[in-house]
Amino acid sequence: MGKIGKIISRTFESHRFVISWTAVLLLFYISFMHNGYVFALVHSVVLTLSMILVSLIEGRLLVRHVLKKGRRFLFFVFNVVLIIGFAALFIKMQMRMSDIIKNLMLGVPKPEVDINWTVAFFIRTLIYTCVVSITAITYLERNEQAVLRESNELKIENLDMELRYLKSQINPHFLFNALNNIYSLVYTKDEKAPESVLKLSEMLRYVMVDCQADTLSLEKEMKFIDNYVDFQLMKLEEERDVKFAKDVKNWSFMLPPMIFQPVVENAFKYSRIENDPNGFIAFSVRQDENGLEFLSRNSIKASSLPVSSSNNKNGSGIGLQNVKKRLSLHYKDRYAFETNETDNIYTVRIILK
Repeated sequence: MGKIGKIISRTFESHRFVISWTAVLLLFYISFMHNGYVFALVHSVVLTLSMILVSLIEGRLLVRHVLKKGRRFLFFVFNVVLIIGFAALFIKMQMRMSDIIKNLMLGVPKPEVDINWTVAFFIRTLIYTCVVSITAITYLERNEQAVLRESNELKIENLDMELRYLKSQINPHFLFNALNNIYSLVYTKDEKAPESVLKLSEMLRYVMVDCQADTLSLEKEMKFIDNYVDFQLMKLEEERDVKFAKDVKNWSFMLPPMIFQPVVENAFKYSRIENDPNGFIAFSVRQDENGLEFLSRNSIKASSLPVSSSNNKNGSGIGLQNVKKRLSLHYKDRYAFETNETDNIYTVRIILK
């Protein structure tokens, strides 16, 4: 798509170049008609070609190799020489134009051309000054646009690579934890082991297939979290205080896949709920016309390290740091990510606007 765009852009630029200079040629031809059509044609062609030559010298030589290297004074001097030189040269050619026409075009009456050198020099200087100014501005704007376009393309490419990398980190991390849970159930010969394999199959289908998309519906995301919570509770012999409240107006609300999963895993990990009968985990999601809020609260077992300290260790980027980075890349400043740890209760609040 980029190559096609460049070809179209170059074609458009070529057509605009031809049309613009043809219009200039016609304008000069009409202006010099009072001196005869042959004189007008030769004069307008030579003047237009000289303007094109000045434009090429300005854009491809002076702007590229002088101005872009920061030599502004030298650029100014060269432009003064270019403008005055071409103005003087063209006036000299114009003064001899009638003789050139007489020698080349037999039978054509010699035009009577009365040239005021001072006025003519001023007009030609003004014309070439306009050509130089327009060319310099055009080349600088094109260069700025090209640099901006390349910068934006690079940012988009880097953003896409970073998002894919962050998302790819979640899958093996999730699978590692899930297989550990199944291993525990199989090792203890728990009758829930077959059901856990089926749950894992459903979750893997979501992770490997559905999560290939950049965004998914809130309904699919919440279904996956429900399965994950059920999967975690299967290995517990006794009931635990685990709740998941939902207040959703639009289940089709789109969001990045598995954006809440590390938060959910974090809650189970640091609550140590399988060993702490008094522990609790509470999730809630609320969605309305203003956006979405996901809230996670869990107890922290006294013997475990503070969550904030643990998340600063090497490798913890797969967890909450991953979530924060993905939110920043997806939503820029249209999100809020808050964590709080007080009275052995850890809270994570995510708001998507």
